[in-house]
Amino acid sequence: MKYVINHSQLASFIRRRFSIEDLNKLIEDVTELIEYNGDIESSVYDAVREFIKEGKFSDIDEFGFEQDYWDSYLKYEKPLVEFVKHTLKLD
Repeated sequence: MKYVINHSQLASFIRRRFSIEDLNKLIEDVTELIEYNGDIESSVYDAVREFIKEGKFSDIDEFGFEQDYWDSYLKYEKPLVEFVKHTLKLD
């Protein structure tokens, strides 16, 4: 089932879990990567993946089955990628 989430719902999900400072740092990192390598898509994903890795989220299931890991990981990756793309107007 595909979920349709509008920007205000996305922003709410993100802001409940991350500080404004953390989000600003993520946006800054993405911008720097884009300037450095010129590849927008990989810059967004690389910065978001690093952000998640540094966050050490306790609800990402690193020790369970592979599908459980990806389900819990993508819960953060997808909204963060959408947030970055929307903020930087990369859609």
